[in-house]
Amino acid sequence: MNRHLVAISLVAFIPTLSILFTLNYNDDELTSQIFFMACKLWLLVAPAYWYLRVEGNAISRSPADKEGLIMAAITGILMSVIIVLMWLMFGDTIDTASMLAEMETTGLTDIRIYIAGMIYWIFLNSLLEEYVFRWFVTTKGIDLLGSELAAIILSAGLFTLHHAIALHYFGFVWWQTIMACFGLLSAAAIWSWLYVRYKSIWVCWLSHAICDIAVFGIGYIIIFG
Repeated sequence: MNRHLVAISLVAFIPTLSILFTLNYNDDELTSQIFFMACKLWLLVAPAYWYLRVEGNAISRSPADKEGLIMAAITGILMSVIIVLMWLMFGDTIDTASMLAEMETTGLTDIRIYIAGMIYWIFLNSLLEEYVFRWFVTTKGIDLLGSELAAIILSAGLFTLHHAIALHYFGFVWWQTIMACFGLLSAAAIWSWLYVRYKSIWVCWLSHAICDIAVFGIGYIIIFG
């Protein structure tokens, strides 16, 4: 089997597995949290092990230049504006009761847990996703497919998959899920392009984190507004 395909397969479906286990197959909160943390640890360790031990590369700090950070800020702000506009246009169509019911099982309706989760997702989880999907999956996709465009599409599609499943469990109907997935796919493609262009996960992370601020701002309004 192609080693690049093996590398991608090691991590590509772990977020989907985590979502399915937490929201569909398990009702015990402690077990869900343990499985969630195990998946995150795997996503952190597996790419690093492959890069450093299997391929024998040296550690890189993935430095970002000023141009890349400016582009990150511009894309993050523009996408955040689109997110807010979509919420203003279609927010009333979302079944917030079903969403809140699902969030109660995760503890996110507690303001303290929500703020802690917001900090984690904005500053840590988004960085982990950029590390996995933009750095590892995109670069291995280029090696596998021989095309930056094809790799960007592959990485964006895999990134969108587990988010689409989460949206389904949070009560989104089919057309809302399609709209949201189109936005996710577009954002993921932009972040992968940023990585290919600037070779730094800090660039795509900054853009991603700005978008997450908009998302969690809307989430706060839904739950506590």
